[in-house]
Amino acid sequence: MERSERAVSDNDREKNRDREAREILSSKCCNGTMSSSSRRSRRTAAVDDIEAASNDNDTSSSNPRLQAIRERSRAVAEREASRLARPEASLASHKLGHASKSKSAVSSTPFGQLMKTTTKSGGGTTNNNEAQEWCGPFSVARQMIAAREDARRLRLQQTEEGENDNKEHHPLDQVMEEARLEQQRKDNPSMNWISRRHRTDATNNSNYYVKRRKRFHKQKELMGIGGNSVPSLFRLCINYLVDNFEHVDSLGLVDHSIRVALCERLVAQGKMNGAAFDVLAEEGVETLELVDCAQVTQDQFCDAIKVLIPIGLRAILLQHCGRCFGGQAVKTIVDMKSDDIQLFALSLSGAYLLSDDDLARLIGATSHSLTSIDLTACPLVGPQFCNAIGQHYASSFDDVTHCLLELSLEDIPLKKEALLSLGAASDALRNLKSLKLKSIESVDDEVVEIILNSIDEASLEGIDLSSNTQLTDEVLSSIRRRGTNLRSLQLSGLRNLSAIALEAFFTPIDDMPSPPMLRKLDLSHCSRDEINDAVVMLAAKASSFRSLADAVNSEIEISSSVNPENLVSEITNSLGLVHVNVCGSSISDKSMEMLSATCKSSLEELDIGFCASVSDKGLGYLVSKVGRQLSKIHVWGCAQITEDFLDGHDRLDEGGLEIVGVWMKKGGGRSLR
Repeated sequence: MERSERAVSDNDREKNRDREAREILSSKCCNGTMSSSSRRSRRTAAVDDIEAASNDNDTSSSNPRLQAIRERSRAVAEREASRLARPEASLASHKLGHASKSKSAVSSTPFGQLMKTTTKSGGGTTNNNEAQEWCGPFSVARQMIAAREDARRLRLQQTEEGENDNKEHHPLDQVMEEARLEQQRKDNPSMNWISRRHRTDATNNSNYYVKRRKRFHKQKELMGIGGNSVPSLFRLCINYLVDNFEHVDSLGLVDHSIRVALCERLVAQGKMNGAAFDVLAEEGVETLELVDCAQVTQDQFCDAIKVLIPIGLRAILLQHCGRCFGGQAVKTIVDMKSDDIQLFALSLSGAYLLSDDDLARLIGATSHSLTSIDLTACPLVGPQFCNAIGQHYASSFDDVTHCLLELSLEDIPLKKEALLSLGAASDALRNLKSLKLKSIESVDDEVVEIILNSIDEASLEGIDLSSNTQLTDEVLSSIRRRGTNLRSLQLSGLRNLSAIALEAFFTPIDDMPSPPMLRKLDLSHCSRDEINDAVVMLAAKASSFRSLADAVNSEIEISSSVNPENLVSEITNSLGLVHVNVCGSSISDKSMEMLSATCKSSLEELDIGFCASVSDKGLGYLVSKVGRQLSKIHVWGCAQITEDFLDGHDRLDEGGLEIVGVWMKKGGGRSLR
């Protein structure tokens, strides 16, 4: 009994002493202005009180809970007393009695204690007593960037030191390097091109965005489309007519190009409605071309063609015609007399109401005069359309002029069997001059081979097989055998083509037709590494020689070390590539040099978007050598093209050359490259 009462009294005494110690510490925290001697004396008194409390009762040492409380109180007292006595001292210099400082520490920073920075140098460590800033997101990012830059500089320094140590120096090294550079300049003439900015010392330190804005407005003014430029009389008349088109009853005997310009402007301003269609489709027109028929009803279109076709309508060219061209429009044309129908061109885009049966009947009713068929995004077209072409354009008909010259199919859901019937069932495509099979899933090497074999060897002049992912190198062999007079080759998006096959396609080979002398070449968005300098140089050379004998007898081989200027004497100025698109390829300045030598008087448009190896010197050399017929260069994604070319090429002040892709300009907003 006595022992239990003594324990209770000891516990009460211990609690009272702890409470007094906490009161002393709180009073110390409140009195921040007290003198250092007073703070030191109170700290000593607090520590003495706590030690006295721990020594009074020996029995309490056997209680683990009380022992833990005592140790924790002592640690808090020591730390807080030290902080109040010396507030300028670093907290990191004081050690607590327990292992974890975060258990009882009161941090003065938002995210934790101020820690010492330890830097390893060689085999040892050095402590930096300067406190780091607390671990906020921006401070962490700055530290990471600083560490990354330091590591990069260290790597570069070590690499340079290693190269200097391992490299043997010779007194003639500088002379040899100059000779090597001189030989490179001879083999690569674009290296000698100098920007006008450096020739005239016209460089300035104005803001980069200010210079880009000035360049953009200057190009618009030179092209005649700037805000300060005087619009042409034609543009003024078009704008005036469109602004007052609701008061126009008839256009009279105006040219077809004027009607197309009016239609485009009406669509841009949202005024292309039924009333505008009645004015554009008035009596006497021979070509009905509308860039947007979304607001034209099928009844209104049928009423118009009932009048136009018998009096001489020759071509129907409609875009977005899903609403107006369907079964009713086909029935209106089919019910007419055969002698009244003189259509030679039919182009329909987005005709989602046009069924396969109706299109087959339309082909049968107009095949005696129709020579050009262009269908884009017509989802209901199927095998009956292909059968109608094979039946009505076969050579069994006696009419000599009864032949199909142009066939263009894009985004049409045709099966492979239907496409094979186009070439295998009859000779309906024997006189075809232009073939386009674009974005058709079932097109493969076999389909292209059978269709090309049904076309006369000297007939085909243009072929477009873009965006057909199943085509491989075998298609190039089929094109080479049947395309002796080919002038346009578009193979955009064919990722399976290889550089070896393309080089063989443009190389003279025994027992094979000569390479095509192209005017338009599109190899964009193919495999990047496969479209290289060798392919472009061979294509440019094949399209520019006067004859096959010149190409065969030429002893100059295409390689990266050949100066293209040596070929000028063998190339005729009347030939050469006119439109070149190698977007997304791995070509370099060497291709620019070859194009400037072989297409000096023919090149009109060039697309080198996302070609990272073309530099300012290569493009500037091309512009300086090619004639004034060059009107457009696409440089989308070419971040390496700098103001040395944009503000320093030779045609900067003349106008007529549009650099597309320098400004990604959004109307009314800030422009970003």
